[in-house]
Amino acid sequence: MKKTKSNIDEMQEQKLLKFEKNSFWLLLWGLIISIYVQVAMGNGGFQYIGSEAIILTVVSVYFVSACIKNGIWDRKLKPDFKTNLLLSLGAGLAVGIFWFIVSYHRYHALIGSLATLAMMFILVSVLVFAALSITSALYKHKKNKIDKETDEDEFGE
Repeated sequence: MKKTKSNIDEMQEQKLLKFEKNSFWLLLWGLIISIYVQVAMGNGGFQYIGSEAIILTVVSVYFVSACIKNGIWDRKLKPDFKTNLLLSLGAGLAVGIFWFIVSYHRYHALIGSLATLAMMFILVSVLVFAALSITSALYKHKKNKIDKETDEDEFGE
């Protein structure tokens, strides 16, 4: 099949890329919110959130893989221990608070809800920290490889 010439100029191309980026993030956060709302309403079974969870997982794995493959981490955050720790603690706290509210709303048991908060906080914090540590290590390895290849190309080695 023959490729056709683009009908948009460079400025329009940049705007289109911005729209696509915004659409991606709206989709991603919309799926996350949709899953949490359904779980909070008691519809947390796979038959209710399965399709959203699968789409979210596939898109997330693709996005992270593509970024790591191309040596891209984030515009502002650094892939270091401190950042990974803070992000994982924040994620753990957010999920813990969510499950505290759901648990308290369902059972009206403060101690049980606090136990749920603590367990979810610890579990999510550890899992997110592990995931961030692994992906940041993969990123650093790939980035070093790309930088080495670039240096070799520049100096003709």
